[in-house]
Amino acid sequence: MAEEGLLAVADAAAWRREEFDDRGERAQHEALHVRTDLPHHGSVVHGTYGGCTAYDTSMPTPARSIAISATPLAGVNAAEWERLLTANTTASAFSDRAVHAAWWSAHSDTAEDVSLAARDAASNELLGYLPLMKRPDGVIYSGATFHIDYATVLLAQTSPGAEDDVAAALAAALINTRTSFNLLRLRKEDAAHARMISAITDAANANDRTTTFGIEEPAPFIDLVGISTFDEHLERLDKKERHEIRRKLRRAEAAGVQITASMDLVTDLPEFIRLHRARWGENGLFTATEKGASEEHFMREIFSSAPAGMITLLLARNEEFGTFAAGLFLRDANALRYWNAGGDIAARALSPGVLLFAHGLTMAISERLPRLDFLRGNEAYKYECGAVDAQVMQLQVPA
Repeated sequence: MAEEGLLAVADAAAWRREEFDDRGERAQHEALHVRTDLPHHGSVVHGTYGGCTAYDTSMPTPARSIAISATPLAGVNAAEWERLLTANTTASAFSDRAVHAAWWSAHSDTAEDVSLAARDAASNELLGYLPLMKRPDGVIYSGATFHIDYATVLLAQTSPGAEDDVAAALAAALINTRTSFNLLRLRKEDAAHARMISAITDAANANDRTTTFGIEEPAPFIDLVGISTFDEHLERLDKKERHEIRRKLRRAEAAGVQITASMDLVTDLPEFIRLHRARWGENGLFTATEKGASEEHFMREIFSSAPAGMITLLLARNEEFGTFAAGLFLRDANALRYWNAGGDIAARALSPGVLLFAHGLTMAISERLPRLDFLRGNEAYKYECGAVDAQVMQLQVPA
């Protein structure tokens, strides 16, 4: 195990540059007004989006009338979003509204918000929300997924089967844009993602649209169900890997290393940025460019507005180096998610990655969370720590 390998806990893919063709003018936002009369698992859709005619399918007497509209984030208030998020118990921390608001605050010049909302046509109750963005290449992508590991799909559960009806209405509206789209960061473990995948596939088939569904990349995780101590997890590893981790922890203890959680995220953000730059330099997020400034803006917004307890920033210190490493975790009901990290190369002999991993795993176990999620990327250190793959999927439909 390389001494510095485990420092890359944020998954290198999370800060790899996603290059898009910035040539040409951004497409103008056009409102979508679709009325969907839905019996269970059925739909009648009327409307236009971007000048393309939506399809019209006759169905039995409807149980609910659903209106689909193009609705940017500002069109969904915090209370509506929270109600949907609470109903989607398998959603990740990346689906918190604060994450999306921070992304658009920092990156609104790189994409157009073409998100879709589903509402009860009679009461205006929000029944579903599909964040989407149109990039300069003209393709629609999952909304706010630039450096975000998992997409967001929110579906109401107002009655048995309601989620499927709402997903079908959103899928029909998206398919009938006749635009190319690429939905990234989809997880089979998220029930709303699974419903949306199925609904889009069905709608595409009904409209003779080609779909490509496959693995985007793995997202390794450690299953903590039934694990009550850090040592219990280590006993599941190979003897050599278990010995290496314990040796490095003993060495850090002898060096007087202490790991604590930040009590003020905004105050400690500059320290996190400094350590991230020290480790990743021009390959990291916070470069001396406009993109780097946007990423700093994004992180500052999240640190300022995220709900209490969602973010934990761990800081490793000792007398010799001062603060020499930092690890950033997101928390939801299903996992502690190891999102980002940085560290002083001069302190690499203290194996900061191992220390942050061990502290994070211990934290997840103590909170009785079922997973420690390393997020996207198949870096070797994740598997050396005992992780196994979950797959992050993508669904593409050409114009």
